[in-house]
Amino acid sequence: MIQRVQSLYLFFSIIGMVLMLIFPIAKLIGPGDLNYEYFFYGIVTAGDEGEVVISAIPLACLLAAIPLMSLTTFFLFRNRILQIRLCVFNILLMIGALILTWYYTFQAGKTLNVEALFSFPAIMPLLAAILTYLAFRGIRRDELLIRSVDRIRK
Repeated sequence: MIQRVQSLYLFFSIIGMVLMLIFPIAKLIGPGDLNYEYFFYGIVTAGDEGEVVISAIPLACLLAAIPLMSLTTFFLFRNRILQIRLCVFNILLMIGALILTWYYTFQAGKTLNVEALFSFPAIMPLLAAILTYLAFRGIRRDELLIRSVDRIRK
């Protein structure tokens, strides 16, 4: 339901991860005029041609799956136990996405001899994981409340 605070947490988590799919994660500056941009699908040359230098297909699949799973979790408000499990799994995916993001950045730094300047979307998996954890706590609190009411009724 939209009026629950955990639904807002999940909604902002979805928005944050979608922003990561739109904006560049980092700018990679090399010696001379060698500049690259790091998008969710890989590292591309800065400029009009946009040639992919290093592909990041596992990261792209992970970053596409996270908002879809959050959206699924958002609409499963009637099944709180499944919602809790999906929140935990989604947090693990977000931590994995954060690790993969940093891995590809530092791997590009070694391979291309560039320096990375991270932009705001680089921390979106961390912020989304925190928001999803807050949603998890809210869902868990609702489930415990409903169980206590059921216990009193019996």
